[in-house]
Amino acid sequence: MVVKTIYADVQPYIKSYTFEDDISLEVTHRAFCEIDALLKLSRYVKISDNIFILLDLKEWSDYLELFLYRCKPDFV
Repeated sequence: MVVKTIYADVQPYIKSYTFEDDISLEVTHRAFCEIDALLKLSRYVKISDNIFILLDLKEWSDYLELFLYRCKPDFV
């Protein structure tokens, strides 16, 4: 279900996040977009046919930087 369409500059990007119990995820993309309160509450983003988990979000003075982990194609 699409909640809102937001235009963003999406780029390939590599960065690792390590969590408790030595679980690590690698950010595969980052996106730059306008500040939107809905993104601060969201945990998933759909770009084209791919679904991404929003691992981190940085708010700058006039835009957001999103750090995204691409889910497997069979993720529903």
